[in-house]
This record gives sequence, C-alpha cells and structure tokens, in this order.
Amino acid sequence: RNKLELLEAEKYGLDARHSQAVRLYDAAIASAKNSRFIHEQGLACEKAGFYYKKIRDVRNAFDYFQQARACYEEWGSRVKVEFIRRELDGLNIH
Repeated sequence: RNKLELLEAEKYGLDARHSQAVRLYDAAIASAKNSRFIHEQGLACEKAGFYYKKIRDVRNAFDYFQQARACYEEWGSRVKVEFIRRELDGLNIH
C-alpha cells in the first residue's frame, strides 16, 4: 500500500496538485511505518523532502529530510545517511 501511495504522491506532485501530493506522501510514510518497513518509510520521507525542496518550502523539506535520515540510520544505511546529510547541509537552515 505504501508504495502505491508514494507513486501517487509523486504523480500529483508532478501535476502541481499540492494538497493531494502532501496527503499521499504522509499516507505513504504512515503506511510504511505501520508495516515496520523502515527503509520504505525513509524513502517516502526523502521523496517528500525533495518535493518540498522543489516547491521552495525549505522548512518542510528540512523536517522530512531529518525524518528520512533517522529512518536510514535505524536501517543501517550509512550511504543514505550521508546522502541525506548533504541535502540537509544544502538547505541552509539556521
């Protein structure tokens, strides 16, 4: 279920249908969390972060990237943690 919700969120994001995209990113994150798919939860958070970055909502991008990093740390993926760290550094949140 979370994979379908994530794909739909990406589609709505491409179509500039903000409210539907946001609702589906959050649904994908919740579904993955409820299923204990930490890597997929991390991916959904990461994709949400990129969506918010694309629409220049830096605060929400930062929050979702932080969630993604936490998921990837729990999952044990040092490569993804480092990738997300670079994204966070590039957002220039003070």
